Amino acid sequence: MSHETSAVIDSNRVATNFSTKSVSKPPAPAPQFLSTAEAARMLGLSTTLVQTLVDQGDLKGWKTRGGHRRISLESILDYQTDSRHVPGSHAKSSMKPNVTIVIESPALFIQLKAESELWNLPIDVRFFDSVTEALLELSSQKPDMMVVEMSMPRPQQEKTFQALENFNQRGHTPLSVVLITAEKALKASMPAGASSSIQVVSGPMSAVWLHAYLTGVIASCRV
Repeated sequence: MSHETSAVIDSNRVATNFSTKSVSKPPAPAPQFLSTAEAARMLGLSTTLVQTLVDQGDLKGWKTRGGHRRISLESILDYQTDSRHVPGSHAKSSMKPNVTIVIESPALFIQLKAESELWNLPIDVRFFDSVTEALLELSSQKPDMMVVEMSMPRPQQEKTFQALENFNQRGHTPLSVVLITAEKALKASMPAGASSSIQVVSGPMSAVWLHAYLTGVIASCRV
């Protein structure tokens, strides 16, 4: 092989290597804000507990216009560090969860209250027969979650939803609420930008549903 041919081959190799390096992309930077689900996977916690940590100020986050949480990656890393080094850092998550149950149907109220007392679950449950009464109690004792059974006429259900939405928008830390209703169209009537902390679930409520829900809450708080 001549010196000229060798030089051409070498120059081609250099050009090829340079071209390959020039088109390679640097690794994408890690996102600075994560969704609730992504934060939950990163911390090994339930999404419900992550939402509670945001509400308590243990994690820093904000909400999009659509009501979705975005949680600071820096605060997640700080929480991981604190959890490893501070004794008792999981004390909040190991406490008995507190749930408020609102049942405006008198017969169902009596039935579920009596049955729940027989389950002997490691959870604090308070029963109310009025949404208004339950909201008034929030000033002195705020639950981790609220479940509202709505068997009243559709207009009253919409007013109940609006009352809870107004409560969450008055500068309070948003309260996680589950509304149980047989009105399938109620969710569609929710105003645009409604709080993501209020969920509408198809009803009716039953002892089986309530037992499963409370068991799920207990499991999500055991980390």
